[in-house]
Amino acid sequence: MAGKIVGVAALLLVACGGEVAAPPAKSPQLPAPTVTTQNAIITPNGTSTEPELARAGADALLKQQWREAADAYALLVKAITDGPNAPTYLFNLALAYEGLEQRDKARDCYRELAKRFAQSPNARSSLVRAATLSAYLEDWKALGEIADALLARPDVDDADRMMALGARGLSKVELGDEQGARKDILDGLDISDRTHYTSQDVLPVAVAQLRFAFGEWKRLQSEKIKFQSVAVNDFLAAIEARCAGLLEAQYEYAEAVHASDPHWAAMAGYRVGEMYRTLHADLMAIKPPPEVKTERLRQVFYAFMHIRYRVLLEKGMRQLEQTIALGKRVNDTSAWIKRAEAAKKEMETAIAEEKAVIAKFPFTEDEVKQSLKDLADKVAKEQAKKKN
Repeated sequence: MAGKIVGVAALLLVACGGEVAAPPAKSPQLPAPTVTTQNAIITPNGTSTEPELARAGADALLKQQWREAADAYALLVKAITDGPNAPTYLFNLALAYEGLEQRDKARDCYRELAKRFAQSPNARSSLVRAATLSAYLEDWKALGEIADALLARPDVDDADRMMALGARGLSKVELGDEQGARKDILDGLDISDRTHYTSQDVLPVAVAQLRFAFGEWKRLQSEKIKFQSVAVNDFLAAIEARCAGLLEAQYEYAEAVHASDPHWAAMAGYRVGEMYRTLHADLMAIKPPPEVKTERLRQVFYAFMHIRYRVLLEKGMRQLEQTIALGKRVNDTSAWIKRAEAAKKEMETAIAEEKAVIAKFPFTEDEVKQSLKDLADKVAKEQAKKKN
């Protein structure tokens, strides 16, 4: 997937200089090249010139021969440290690294270009691409730094500003600055609404990032509501507030699923499944009330809690299954897909273990379900009487 995306970028953005020449032989293990006083560039297998290497690198990029392109441009970046072509060589090296899925190297090249050649036509787009890669790498500190650099430029447009605000908001929320994150995210969404980016069926990455960041913020607010220390009379209100927050976060994540880059869909899908699993775990951590003293009552309490809230695990598993299926369709093997696979297995194990425990009790699951239904009907009738 990454190779195809970068291939399109290479067709649009590749620049070259000099005469046509075949790409030089290469060996990554050999020493780095140097430049002689005659401007010949020493390569692992001999010498070449700047125009020859530039032509070879451009040709390799257009053919999506990422390794050959990276080798050629790495030689050029080492040899040509300044001058009109230096930013182009650095940018194209980053494209080649993206094609090789060496995202950390690509991101670092983009950042170096923006810092060393701030006036280059590629400087602004380099920061945008560096932000996207930092989000993929989950390097939240770098993501915030790149966003600051992008926002400080005088030539940013609305799309760039949205990207930067979403990047900085996501960085802040992941690093614990929830108040600052909320402001950046809302400012970015305001731009999205004003420019009608949200009306598109397929969300641009900038908007998907904002939605995912807002989902993260809402998820964290929701998960601050715990149940262990809540009084019995306040439990219903607490769980309603927690579930309301979960659904608000789920809405934001669901919006991010429509991103043009499926990686955001994988991130969002995993988060939704994990939210349900976390809510289930927090509920299962509730200890029986003091009046539950006998083993029989403890068994009833366990069965009621697990059967009543098992649906949360089931919902989470369905979301993870969809996320894993998406990963297979788009050949996404990122950490988020691996997390989804691991979480799904853990949830399947938890349900199987829970059923094995309940099977040993002196009552069946069907009996427990009927008791829960009877109890719900009784509560509903009592509430109806109070209203009347």
